[in-house]
Amino acid sequence: MKINKSLIACAVVLALGTQQSALAADDVKDSSTMQISKDIMIDAVGNVIILDQTSETGAVYGNDVLLGQEGDSNGIGASINGDANSTEVIQIGSNNLAISVSVGDSNTQAIIQEGDNNEAETSITGEENTVEVTQLGADYLGIGNATINTVSGNNNEVLMEQGDGGHWSNNSNMQGSDNSLTTKQSGQWNEAYFDNIIGDGNEIEVDQDGYWNQISVVTIEGSDNEIDFEQEGDRNKINIAEVSGDDNEIKVDQEGTYNEVISNIFVGDGNEVSLTQNGDYNTSTFDVIGDDNDFTVMQSGADNISYVGALGGENEFTVIQTGDANESHLVNFNGFENDIDVTQAGNENVTVVQASADDNTLITDGNDIEITQAGDMNDAVINMSTILDSNFNTVDIAQNGDLNALDLLIEGSDHIINIAQTGNENMITGADGDAMLIGGASIELSISQIGNGNLVEGSLISFGGSVSISQVGDWNSATIIQQ
Repeated sequence: MKINKSLIACAVVLALGTQQSALAADDVKDSSTMQISKDIMIDAVGNVIILDQTSETGAVYGNDVLLGQEGDSNGIGASINGDANSTEVIQIGSNNLAISVSVGDSNTQAIIQEGDNNEAETSITGEENTVEVTQLGADYLGIGNATINTVSGNNNEVLMEQGDGGHWSNNSNMQGSDNSLTTKQSGQWNEAYFDNIIGDGNEIEVDQDGYWNQISVVTIEGSDNEIDFEQEGDRNKINIAEVSGDDNEIKVDQEGTYNEVISNIFVGDGNEVSLTQNGDYNTSTFDVIGDDNDFTVMQSGADNISYVGALGGENEFTVIQTGDANESHLVNFNGFENDIDVTQAGNENVTVVQASADDNTLITDGNDIEITQAGDMNDAVINMSTILDSNFNTVDIAQNGDLNALDLLIEGSDHIINIAQTGNENMITGADGDAMLIGGASIELSISQIGNGNLVEGSLISFGGSVSISQVGDWNSATIIQQ
């Protein structure tokens, strides 16, 4: 029976609310494309199939159905109730709509859409259910495909693959544990969104291969979750707004130019974050609150920037940057026994390590800081405490190259500081080129410079400490004032 499709289209509009208008988050994208999609569905006339299946609770063999439509502006609505049901929906054409709702356990849903401007919405309530969505289309700046997934329950699996063109994947209000969500997008303009993901032991994996890719995580709450994002292409962007929980693992791998990873707040203990960016103009930003977290940032290319801010203890931070004009900024606002390791290979790189800030309630003690820079005209800045003393820290700095600079401002007691510079016209001074300042009791300072035209200038306000300076070469200068 051929009817006007406005009824089922309006149902989808109500179900989606304003979600689809938020899909085109980037200002560059035409924000009207998804609204055009809805208008086409409302105005078009096509075929509609409505399926309602019910099987017994605890059934081993439920119902099995195959629904197919060929053409444009068609709609399928499938409602599955009970256990062990299997539903497959196939739509070939454009401007088609498929809604699949499953309530029960061990149900299987499969939606296949071939064409442009198709939409699929899936909803799972129950345990050990499986949903597979496949969308293949070729549109790009015009109209693309969209999928909306909602899961409530445990041990469910959602598999989504979107082919060439422009695609949107929206996953929201997913509550439960040990769920698996896999999204693979290959096209020119891909976007994947995750909002209000609550539960433990969930696995989220996104693979995007295209020109303009974007992944956005609004809220993830739970423990022992695994999140794996991989993007290949240009102008990629990942934004992780809020993650809270313990023993979570986040892995991000980007290859291309204009890559960006930003995390506003990461709260929890025992979490592991690994960021790898290969290309130019990469940016990595993370703020963490918690203990025993492990952060690894690897950037290869030019003009990379890495920032990590920590509020907690016994965290481990590793930053490796290869290329020129890289920046690494680590701020340990408050915490004990953190391990910071920064390695930069290239020219004109900058490393800034700060402990505490302009707040007299923040204390940072017992940290291990190691900085290695290989190249010319690199700059390392160490600022340990500005209001309160920072104590029992170990600082190891090695610079190999010419025209490198080291700025030191360290206050507190019982520090062990080892500095080695190899090359010509290197400097060890203080902030803004002033003399370095190290203050506190029982400080061990060792400086070694090998090369010509090197400079050491600073003051050591301490008692019960020791200073050792070794310079090998010509036209070197060392001025240390002890008080």
